[in-house]
Amino acid sequence: MKRPAILLLAAAILVASGVWWFSPEQVLKRKTKSLLSTLTMESGVGAVSRQAGAYSLNAILAEEVELENPTISEANGTFQRNELESAYSWLSNQAKQTRFELLYFRSVKIEDKEATVELTLQGLVELPNYRPADGSYDAVFEWRQEEDGWRLHRAAWKEAP
Repeated sequence: MKRPAILLLAAAILVASGVWWFSPEQVLKRKTKSLLSTLTMESGVGAVSRQAGAYSLNAILAEEVELENPTISEANGTFQRNELESAYSWLSNQAKQTRFELLYFRSVKIEDKEATVELTLQGLVELPNYRPADGSYDAVFEWRQEEDGWRLHRAAWKEAP
């Protein structure tokens, strides 16, 4: 008598965990964390290892992505995915290190096939001669659900107050 109840409880927990894990909100949080992880390049790691991250970007970015930020004028505008992959390759060769650490999610809003993820992160981009990013940033990532899953189509960030 107790055995079926235990099995039923275990099945209910597994189903609830699966529903939570695959919910759009959790998928978007994982995609956001994956993007930040891909953009992080530790010092001392070879360029070839760093450039492998371009393949991860391909699975995350929409065909066109709009970028908006106050600190790097060249990184404002709408870019094709392949342009961003080329920029990533350039950065992987030039940067001493980059680090993007999620501090916390402020909100995740989903409406049909579009979503907005607001977060605060700690960012660092260290190039040989200067640091175009170093500090806390409030970021907004706008995602669109396409045939193969959620893809980033807009990213905006500014220094956190």
